[in-house]
Amino acid sequence: MDYSLQGYAEKACIFWGGYIEQPKLIKHRENAVFDVTLRGNVRVALRLHRPGYKKQEEIESELWWTNALAEQGFPVPVPVQNVDGNYLSEISPEFIATVIKWVNGKPIGTADANQFKISKQIDFELGKVIGNLHNITEDLSFPDWFSRPSWGIEGLLGEYPNWGKFWEGEHLRSQEKEIFTIARDRAYSLLKQYEKEGAKTLLIHADVIGENVFQNDSGISLIDFDDCGYGFPIYDLATATIQSLEDINYQRRCNLILEGYDKVRSLKQIDTDLFPIFAMLRVLATSAWIVPRVSTNDPKIQIYKDRAITQAVEFLEK
Repeated sequence: MDYSLQGYAEKACIFWGGYIEQPKLIKHRENAVFDVTLRGNVRVALRLHRPGYKKQEEIESELWWTNALAEQGFPVPVPVQNVDGNYLSEISPEFIATVIKWVNGKPIGTADANQFKISKQIDFELGKVIGNLHNITEDLSFPDWFSRPSWGIEGLLGEYPNWGKFWEGEHLRSQEKEIFTIARDRAYSLLKQYEKEGAKTLLIHADVIGENVFQNDSGISLIDFDDCGYGFPIYDLATATIQSLEDINYQRRCNLILEGYDKVRSLKQIDTDLFPIFAMLRVLATSAWIVPRVSTNDPKIQIYKDRAITQAVEFLEK
């Protein structure tokens, strides 16, 4: 039988005991995410994982981490076992499904930076939340089979970066390729020196953008750990700011997030010095990320590229 995406979601619900109302698609980027109320009146988020994007072991590792964080009281979606006691269900040769408890609240931002909620209190608290995330993670003992990608030097700037080679592509002119290549080489050297001076990688969220930060009466929660991996902790902080990069309050946001983080987890001067470089690296990475996800004439490619060029040129002129 052929299934639509909706059909796969309804089929997946069977593994969790069935639903009260049909699953409602709320997001379809890397994964297709559905709002579902399961039997027993339990509201959850059902995820159909993008075929080929993550291996089963990597998905299991993500859920192991979020479950461990939840056990320590960290505000994160809790994985829900299916009727067989497993966290993953294979719906078809293409799709793996997982279910997490619903997180109440509203995101502090969207893909449109103009809709970002600017708040001194939120930014300071977000810094503290990220710091607590890293502190808890540092004390965890991970299983031998645990597997997540790298967001360190190689994952961002190596020969096979996670989201593609931002310095290559048919959408780039020769001069743009040259700018990106020089920026890549210089950033690579700086991060290597950062590493030599004692900077360590840690399991990080790696995607603390506005739509993944929920605010509710209890405070701030982080959702969507789909891109988590091993990287420098400062990358999480820089990623949290990039959607407001062109906003007049951008530097204030950076300062508040850094202050909040330093309140619970100490930062060194070199960390804050390299903060703008990690923000740039995120912008460069997303300029490659967007290309295979939209049509070749989609204006988003140009928008992402222009933003990356601006950041790279500013970096090289310093």
